[in-house]
Amino acid sequence: MVSTRLAELWERSKHPRPRAWVAAWTVFLLFSGQGLRYLLGIPLYTLLVIATVGVVLVSYRGFVRRVNVPPLVAMFTSLAALSVLWSQTRVVTALAAGVLAITTVIAVLVARGTSRGQFMAALYRGLQASLVVGVLFELFVAIVIRGPLAPLATDLSSVAKVDAAGQPIKWSQGLLFEGGPIQGFVGNRNPFAAIALFAAIVAVILLLERRVRPVDGYVTLALALLVHLLTESATVTVAGIYLAGLGIAALLIRRARPSLKRRLSFAVLACTALVAVLTLKYRAEIFAMFDRSPDASNRTRIWDEVVAHAWQRPEGWGYVGYWPIWEEPYRGIVDRVGVMATHAHNAFLDAWFQLGVIGAVLLLVMVVLSFGSAWRLVERAGFGDTYIPLGWAVLTAALALQALTESRLLVEGGWFLLVVLYCSGPGVFTLSIVDPELVHTGAPPGDAAQADDPVDVLTRRYP
Repeated sequence: MVSTRLAELWERSKHPRPRAWVAAWTVFLLFSGQGLRYLLGIPLYTLLVIATVGVVLVSYRGFVRRVNVPPLVAMFTSLAALSVLWSQTRVVTALAAGVLAITTVIAVLVARGTSRGQFMAALYRGLQASLVVGVLFELFVAIVIRGPLAPLATDLSSVAKVDAAGQPIKWSQGLLFEGGPIQGFVGNRNPFAAIALFAAIVAVILLLERRVRPVDGYVTLALALLVHLLTESATVTVAGIYLAGLGIAALLIRRARPSLKRRLSFAVLACTALVAVLTLKYRAEIFAMFDRSPDASNRTRIWDEVVAHAWQRPEGWGYVGYWPIWEEPYRGIVDRVGVMATHAHNAFLDAWFQLGVIGAVLLLVMVVLSFGSAWRLVERAGFGDTYIPLGWAVLTAALALQALTESRLLVEGGWFLLVVLYCSGPGVFTLSIVDPELVHTGAPPGDAAQADDPVDVLTRRYP
């Protein structure tokens, strides 16, 4: 009887519905990992990650043979692994490179085994869960704890030795009813605000696709806006303004005559470059508008230290993901800056710092090609075509903007989402030919994942 039940579960595990929910859980785990580490501690969190990897491999076992890691992604992951040979912290590098490799395989497997629209639905549910859990967590702290709350598990802070330095980690400050800033379940306001931004982007796309009920999508948008306001993240505010402009421009391009699409597209890129230059020139005034200092909350001091160390070793100091701040040179940087920084607060500088010029170039090229391949579909889209590629383009732009002030593009949810987006668009070397089916539906003809993908697994299509 037990064996029969297990056989049934084994057979059902490869169906679209279990795969979709496994993908949604994976998104939640990768974007809310810090909160789970604060709650469970490193040993239990590690067991949870191992179990999740096992469940993903079982659920997507029919697509394992299709896990062909794209060359650029494979090069970056291989470089991280090879950096063990010259790393300043070899044990940490070996562990971090292994985690990066596993995350890469899971991302490619999910991308190959889930249709484009279904992954967008899974991403929506995972980010939506992160938002809801974050708000409920802050409500619990504000009502029950009524003050700051430290992580329940202290093994992470003990390893980092932050308590001994007189800088204990605060999981939540308990400021929800004071108007914030709140930090959410992830324990950091900027990543929590970024989760809200990503969730809002996906909600808009699924509303345009009519894959979620209006009340579902609009409530999620309202919750994302509330979280953003309460986190008081100036960087995410600036990013949100730019992304809103990009999305509006994309919708105008969709409605334009074919002869005008390319011209409008180049105009958008030109405006983007102009905005970037003006932002750099008038950054003091812009930060003052949001009551922030021109050094971006001590980030420029961190960047100066990172650049100085990157020049010392062209090959990089070794991939570590999050900095092991109990080891050199990371401990020295933290001491000199006077801020407990666990990353460079800029993914591209961090890639240069950890993996040298080659690592920084590979990461930048991946981001540019991901956006470019998605934008090609946006340019060609018209009335009745899917909005999914627009979601890819805006999400890639959001990741790139976040990477200017955070290094989370190199780890966990940031890296996972970048790899999935990189795998989703048309081949980067097909410079002139784009399959019309990709423009119309978001999936090439003959896609096995698309074939068995009813739209009502995680979301439904609504009139």
